[in-house]
Amino acid sequence: MRSIVCSALLLSLATICIAQNTPTSDEDAIRKAATEWSQSANLSSLDKWMTFYAEDASVLPFNAPLVKGRNNIRQYWAQLFSKPGWHLSFVPTKIEISKAGDIAYEIGTAELTLNDADGHPTATQGKYVVAWRKDSNQQWKAVADIFNTDK
Repeated sequence: MRSIVCSALLLSLATICIAQNTPTSDEDAIRKAATEWSQSANLSSLDKWMTFYAEDASVLPFNAPLVKGRNNIRQYWAQLFSKPGWHLSFVPTKIEISKAGDIAYEIGTAELTLNDADGHPTATQGKYVVAWRKDSNQQWKAVADIFNTDK
């Protein structure tokens, strides 16, 4: 009997450990959204790009004023997406979900490429933080997006 209890206890502990190390479905959803968002970082996908923002979102770009609301955010990104040599990619390195499961934040690394004065592509490394919130359809939407370069 003791061995059965010990085995059950070990099995329970192993299950708890595995569950704690398994990404949540919310974390998976945000990772998937981040991947799709990064892949849509071009002018022809601006409509798709904007679907990741909440209506009341804010963007806090480096060396620029705060941008509030989806319409203003669209104008901001359209201007950047049209710059010569534009290419942006980003990858989350950490995602934390609130205990309530309705708010999360993502930290990640990014690479921005633009043409220099001579027309040559120049890559710049950076980092970012995105605050996410579930909308009424239980979809994760970015409510705050801040980024800056490493140099």
